[in-house]
Amino acid sequence: MRTDVVRIMIVVLLSLSGFGLFAAEQAPSSEQLLQLLDYVAVDYPSAVDDGIIISVGEYAEMREFAATIAARIERLPETPERDTLAIEIGQLTDLIERRAPSDEIQALIGSMRVKVIEGYSIAVVPRRTPEPMTVTGLYAANCAICHGVDGAGDGTAAPPLDPAPTNFLERERYLQRSPYGLYSTITLGVAGTGMPSFPTLTEHERWSLAYYVSAMGGANEAATAVNADSSPLADPKLIATLSPSEAAAQYGEAALAEIAWLRAHPAAADRGNETALAITRSLLAESVDAYRKDQHEEAEQLALAAYLDGFEAAENSLDLVDHDLRVDLEQLLTNYRSAIGRGAAIGQIDRLASEIDEKLSRADAALSDGSFSNATAFASSFLILLREGLEALLVIAALMAFLVKTKQTKGLPYLHAGWIGALLLGGLTWWVANHFINFSGVAREITESVAALVAAAVLFSVGFWMHGRTQAVQWQKFIRESVEKALGTGSLWGLAGLSFVAAYREVFETILFYQALWVQTESGGHNSVIAGFVVAALVLVIVGWLILRYGTRLPLRQFFSVTAIFMVLLAVIFAGKGLSALQEAGKLPISSISFPRIELLGIYPNLQCLGLQAALIMFALLLLVGRQRQSS
Repeated sequence: MRTDVVRIMIVVLLSLSGFGLFAAEQAPSSEQLLQLLDYVAVDYPSAVDDGIIISVGEYAEMREFAATIAARIERLPETPERDTLAIEIGQLTDLIERRAPSDEIQALIGSMRVKVIEGYSIAVVPRRTPEPMTVTGLYAANCAICHGVDGAGDGTAAPPLDPAPTNFLERERYLQRSPYGLYSTITLGVAGTGMPSFPTLTEHERWSLAYYVSAMGGANEAATAVNADSSPLADPKLIATLSPSEAAAQYGEAALAEIAWLRAHPAAADRGNETALAITRSLLAESVDAYRKDQHEEAEQLALAAYLDGFEAAENSLDLVDHDLRVDLEQLLTNYRSAIGRGAAIGQIDRLASEIDEKLSRADAALSDGSFSNATAFASSFLILLREGLEALLVIAALMAFLVKTKQTKGLPYLHAGWIGALLLGGLTWWVANHFINFSGVAREITESVAALVAAAVLFSVGFWMHGRTQAVQWQKFIRESVEKALGTGSLWGLAGLSFVAAYREVFETILFYQALWVQTESGGHNSVIAGFVVAALVLVIVGWLILRYGTRLPLRQFFSVTAIFMVLLAVIFAGKGLSALQEAGKLPISSISFPRIELLGIYPNLQCLGLQAALIMFALLLLVGRQRQSS
């Protein structure tokens, strides 16, 4: 989907969903091999010091891992590198048995790592530049419980774990760690330890976490800025794969400070990482290849990553340039994942992939056409606010009319507190997300789903509460009852909560659309963006005033009836949007059918969304019939 909202709830959601296991045996042997090599390089110094075993448990683990590495090498496809690796693992085993110095172990592992990467074409560079300074929330939600708030390995869940969680501040281990090694550990987990894998995190989130953690032990050295144009280490591949000790061995002691700073600021070495649409195309090609090899689960994960790690980053900008193309691409990517899920023939998979690739080329051309004209900037700005604000306004204005109509104006401060609080918190969330936390991908879609489904449930219940007042006896009784009994403090806070949810779920996505628009507009057109915003805001105020003015002129019974229907319809819309967000996150299957797609009404052409909306409508009709029978 094109939305990116309600990030403030994501930490809670991730804490519930971030610990799912991802079986290590599913990973390619070459990637597991790299992970094991890095593990030995980092942990060997804590097992042996100056030829003396200082930890019997760690030393036994080093020997076990050496045997596992040998077994993994035997399973690799035949290449000249495998023959050399078979010799070098024998040397590594011998060095461990002789309790050789750590630098000999690490030098040999460095040689083996290069052969594995080059011989088996392992991608060790992030497709998108990691953002380590924006994942503090992800770390807090997924890592701090074991590794501690500061990375010292002293989290609340750490005491019973054996082996103990890694202390990221420990100097010796820091010197041997690479971001890629940490990325592999986050992706695959570590068998036989308390370290799980994190399949709910996107590739970009895992890379960003890896860089964030890898920089912990070098915080002091990272204080000195590096001139990326002159540093030989300012290469995304070197930053991702070199440990600080390897960097120092190759480039001198000054490299310790340089690699520390570059890990904390990887964007400084960005030499033009793939664009979002190029990432989509690359991952889609990998997905097709995996499907062709009958690796359907891998193909589905890559298809999901093509959307979450690639296309989603370009959606806002593309929507402003060519809305129809954005919708077409989103639907095609959904259809592609659906086809994989039902085991479609490879011919259909190829056709869908080709169609997506053709539209991605069109999207590339559309996005490279340049900045918006003043007229386009004004129109885009006007439509963004009008489109995103209207949904929230309809709910809030209807609630205001209800309070005014029933002469319960003491509820208005609660209602206003809800939407004003949403605006303030939305602004704060935007600032925090831009400076400290970057939540995206699966977590974002789940959060959007939660917000929409909660709003749907509340709107549905409010709608039927109001409908109950349309019956003659009920609404006359309602008029006679006191304000406290008819709408007590709890109900007032409930209305405030609904006002908050209705506004907050629109605030953040509106901000993101304006960010994209601002970047795509020349500086001379920024005034047009502001003018479009102001005019749209005035239109929203007028619409709200009209609803309030003319809604309250309806007779009470008719007012309740109209408002009840309106609330239930909004609940149906939100339910469709919420379920679609779960599908975008890959948490629910998608059974696509031929049916119109109307995003404004929450209508998506698949059986799950349409089925839920149909069920809600049927349930509403059954309740309506039941109440009519009771009143007759």
